[in-house]
Amino acid sequence: MTAELTVSQAAAQGLQPLDPLRHLGQIADVLEVSFAREMGDENARQATREMRRHSRLGWQLRILLWFGLDDYLPTQGYVWIEDGRVVGTVQTQPAREYPGAWLIANVAVLPEYRRRGIAEALTQATIEHITRRRGQIALLQVDDDNTAAQDLYSKLGFEHIATHTHWYRAGQSQAPTFTPSRFDIRLRDPREWAEEYNLVRLARPEGFAWDRALAPGSFRSGWGHRLADALNGQSVERWVAATSTDQLIGSLRIDTGLPEGDRLTLVVHPAFRGEVERPLLTRGLRRLGPRPWAIHIEHATDDVFLGGMLVEHGFTRTRVLRWMRRALSA
Repeated sequence: MTAELTVSQAAAQGLQPLDPLRHLGQIADVLEVSFAREMGDENARQATREMRRHSRLGWQLRILLWFGLDDYLPTQGYVWIEDGRVVGTVQTQPAREYPGAWLIANVAVLPEYRRRGIAEALTQATIEHITRRRGQIALLQVDDDNTAAQDLYSKLGFEHIATHTHWYRAGQSQAPTFTPSRFDIRLRDPREWAEEYNLVRLARPEGFAWDRALAPGSFRSGWGHRLADALNGQSVERWVAATSTDQLIGSLRIDTGLPEGDRLTLVVHPAFRGEVERPLLTRGLRRLGPRPWAIHIEHATDDVFLGGMLVEHGFTRTRVLRWMRRALSA
C-alpha cells in the first residue's frame, strides 16, 4: 500500500493542465500570496473571491463550464504541484479584441518554491499550448520593478512594447477650476472618428490596453455600441482639442459605469505635448464632478509632464506595468 501511494504521489507532482474542478481554490491561494501588493485593487480581490466561490460548487461548476464560463474563470493554463498542493500557476486565453493573439496572465509561484525553474516551465508550456492552437502572438504584462520576471520573459523571446503608469483619484474629490485654452475643446463629432483613430495611431501606436489591438471599430459610436453600453449601465463621451483649422491634436475619452469606477484616456499629438493635456484633463474632471467612486487613468511612463500634472490634480500612482509580446510561428 505504501509503495502504491508513493508512486501515485510522484505521478501527481510537477506540471499539470489546469483543471478548474480541482484547482480553483488553491490557485486563488497562490495568487493572493504571490500578488499581495496588487490585492489592494478591488478587481484583483473580486477575482480571487470568485475563484473560491466557484471552487465550492462541485457538480454545478461542471454545468457552468459546459455553458461557457470561460469568460469568468481561468479554464486554460497550467499548475505546478508539489507536496500535494498547487504551488504555481499560469492562465491563458484568446484575446477577444486582438485577432490571433493570446493572453498570458497570473504567472505565480509561492515564495518558498521560487528559483527552481517552475515559472519558466509554466510559461514555456503555455507558449506551446498557444502554438498548438495556432496562436500567432503571445501577450503579457509585468510590473516594471519585477526584473526577475522580465529577465525570464526576455529569455523566452518576449519583447518590450511599452511601459505604462496607472493612477487613480479618490471619490468625492473636488473638480478643478476651469482652464482656458487657445484650442477648441469640444465634444467630438461622430463623423470625426477616423481623424481620432489616426491621431491615436500616431501618438500611441501600442494602443489603449495590453490585451487589445488598436482597431478603427473602437472609435465608431454606432447604435450597436450605444445599445451595449446602455444595457451594461455604461456610457462613453469623447472630447477633442482642435486647431482653428479643425485638426484634431488631442482627445479625451470618458468611460463611466465601469466596475472599478470611471476611466479617462488622454492622447495628445506629439507636436502639441504640454499644450493640450491640462485643458482636456480639466474638462474631463469638471465633467465628472465630485463623484463617489474613483477615477482611473494611465499613460506612457516616459510622459513626465502628464505624470506631474496628474499629481497636481490629486491622482495617486498605483502601478507601473511593462507590456511584452512574443511572435509565434505557426
